Amino acid sequence: MENKVKFDISWSTIAKIALGVFAIWFLYAIREIVVLFFIVLVIVAALGPLVDRMSKYIPRALALVILTLFFLGLLTAIGFLIIPPIVNQISQLAINLPIIIEKLGPFYTNIQQSISSYQESLFNVSSQIGRVTSGIYSTTIGFFSGVVAIFTILVLSFYMLLEKDSIHSFFHSITPEEHKDRVIEIIRKISFKMGSWLRGQFLLMTIVGVLDGIALMILGVPYALTLAVWGGLTEVIPYVGPWLGMVPAVIIAYTVSPLKAILVLAIYVVIQQMESQFLAPKIMGRAVGLSPVIIILALLIGAKLMGILGVVIAVPAAAAVAVVLQEWPELKKIRG
Repeated sequence: MENKVKFDISWSTIAKIALGVFAIWFLYAIREIVVLFFIVLVIVAALGPLVDRMSKYIPRALALVILTLFFLGLLTAIGFLIIPPIVNQISQLAINLPIIIEKLGPFYTNIQQSISSYQESLFNVSSQIGRVTSGIYSTTIGFFSGVVAIFTILVLSFYMLLEKDSIHSFFHSITPEEHKDRVIEIIRKISFKMGSWLRGQFLLMTIVGVLDGIALMILGVPYALTLAVWGGLTEVIPYVGPWLGMVPAVIIAYTVSPLKAILVLAIYVVIQQMESQFLAPKIMGRAVGLSPVIIILALLIGAKLMGILGVVIAVPAAAAVAVVLQEWPELKKIRG
C-alpha cells in the first residue's frame, strides 16, 4: 500500500510567500537608495552625539552648520593638499620599484619576476586615487551620479541631525504602537554601536597615521606621506592591519639603510603598542563587540561589493546585523 504525502498550502501562506518575494525584489530594485540611506544613518549615528554636545552651548542649527563647514573644509583640504602628493608619490614609487627591489639583495631573486605586476598595480592605484573625489560615489551607488549622491547624503544627514534623536523618531513613526518600545530600544543599540565604531575608528586611524607620518618624515624615509596614509588605513583591520602598515615602511627604509629600517621597525612597534594598550581601549572600548574574524570578513565583503565605501560601512552594517541577531527573540514577538 502506497503512502501518499499530501501538502496543504493555504492561500494566506501563498500570499505571504509572494509578498516576501516581492519585498526582496523591491529592495534589490532600489538597492542604490537603500545603500544611500544606510550611509546617512551611519553618518547621523556617528555625528549625532557630537551635535548633541555642541547644542548644549549654541543653537542646534548653528552647531550643525559649523560641523558641516568643518567637514567640507576637511574634505577639500584632503582633496587638494593630500591626494595630489599621494598620487605623485605612488607614481614615483611605481617607477622606482625595480631599483627598490634590487636593493633588497637576497630577496630580489625571489620577487624580480613580479616587478611588472607590482608596477602595474601601483599605477592603477595612483590612477584610481586621482579620480577618487569625482568617481567614488558614481562607482558605488549605481544610478546616482557623484554630485547627486553627495548632495543627497549631505541634505538628508543635515535634516536628520537637525532633529534630536531623529533615527529613533523615524522608526517610532513607522512602528505599530504596541511594539514601539522594543523597536526603539533595538534601534538605539544599533545606532550606538554603529556611531561608536565609526567615530572611534576614524580617530584611531588619524592618530596612527599622523604619528607614522611624523616619524617617517623625521627619519627622512622616502614616500613618507603615502606610507603614513597606508598605515592609518590598515588600522581598520584587526591584528593583521598593523603588520600590513609596517612592512612597506620597513622595506622602503631598508633601501636607504639597514639602520633606518631598524629604527622604523622600532618606532612602528612602539606606536602599535601604544595604540593597542592605551588608545584602542580608551577610544573604542566595547563599541562594537564583534569578533575580529567577523570584522575582517565584513571588510572583505564590503570591499568586494562597494570598494572604498563598502569598507567604511562594512563594520557598522555587521554591528547592526549582530544586534538584530541578538534581539531576534524580541523581533519574533513583534513579527508575531
